[in-house]
Amino acid sequence: MSNQNDRGGGFLLWGINFVSSKIRNRKIKKFNTQARGVSQYANVTTDFLLPAQSYQDNIIVSGGSGADRLKFCEKILQNARGHHRPVVVLTSGNISLENIILQNGLGMVASRSRRIYDAFTFLELSDIYQVVLASGSQKYGISPTGRYILQIVYDILQAQNLRPYFANFASFTYHQIPERINDCLLRGLITQTKADELSNLFAMGKSELAKIDAFFHDASSQMAHIAETSPNSAGASSALSAIWNKQTILIDVGSLSSSILLESVASTLLTAVQKGLEFSLLVDNIPAPSGSPLQNILGQNSKNNNIICADDAFIMLGSDERAFSSIVGLTDKTILLSHSSNISSEMWSRHIGDYEKIDTSQSRGGGWFQSSRWGYVSNQSQTETLKREQKIKPEEINRLGQSQVVAYDSQEGVLIQANVI
Repeated sequence: MSNQNDRGGGFLLWGINFVSSKIRNRKIKKFNTQARGVSQYANVTTDFLLPAQSYQDNIIVSGGSGADRLKFCEKILQNARGHHRPVVVLTSGNISLENIILQNGLGMVASRSRRIYDAFTFLELSDIYQVVLASGSQKYGISPTGRYILQIVYDILQAQNLRPYFANFASFTYHQIPERINDCLLRGLITQTKADELSNLFAMGKSELAKIDAFFHDASSQMAHIAETSPNSAGASSALSAIWNKQTILIDVGSLSSSILLESVASTLLTAVQKGLEFSLLVDNIPAPSGSPLQNILGQNSKNNNIICADDAFIMLGSDERAFSSIVGLTDKTILLSHSSNISSEMWSRHIGDYEKIDTSQSRGGGWFQSSRWGYVSNQSQTETLKREQKIKPEEINRLGQSQVVAYDSQEGVLIQANVI
């Protein structure tokens, strides 16, 4: 009878140890889950991830397929339209995005099938000079005295009642400037005083003639696929005119080697900033390597917001860790889909951050012994240590399935994993 009681006491000891361990580990698991701060959702919508009030947020959508990212782009543009927020969209041959904009009345499209673009629409002479100098000073060596030539062309176009559009600057016969000045004088379009003024400007800037002519020749070639066919059409649009009129404009930059087009748009956006205009810039998978005007704009902290949609944002930024950290550091909302690059996944995992986790390790000993009073001896111990662990591990980003996302809101400190429907 005594042996049975002892053995019963042993079962009791074993049960107490087992239950205590389970309760303790359950508390540790709950602590770790709360410390990690990841909310799991079965299904969410783009409205949930990008609510209407996010229209001014800096946003990055990185990874996945073009179709996966397209629904986020559409939601971003819908939010902007609902708040009359102009958006400049830079893309290259994304017909699906063009169709979304046109079919839903979200804005204008400057592409091969809709040639409405003129880089100088709505620009003043000082703005035009800034665009030309920013886009052409390094490659073409255009110096500040080039502004005298641009002044002459601007004044002659106005005298002839022609719009100071890019197309008219590009088709101007620069080697015939003295003859053009004289022709305007003979036709009574300008006075003798004005003709003398223009001739003096020509004398000061003629060393820049060939450079400016070469610049406009190459720039015209790069913009030909989206250029307004009628140089004096009142329907021509530019990034600046769209921003001023609170409209969205998609600009198909064509070949990714179209550096002048990209640099001219970047310069125009800086002009808009200087004029105090508010807008959003959406860059759809356009490379922005280190030192490029586009990367410089994306790295600015201003009242204007930037949106990046890319196969891989880290690679889009030239795999430049410093630029990536700077730009991502300004981001309000990050939506990650599957990434094939382990390096990119590691970069995103670092950005999301880590947390302090209770790590447990256990050792067990003991058993049933006749010599023991209770028949059972316990020698179980659990070691608990604090360690830091990534909230979202790189391999989790690699393994995301279609429509699965990791979404991080840096403003609210909210991190979720979900399937987007």
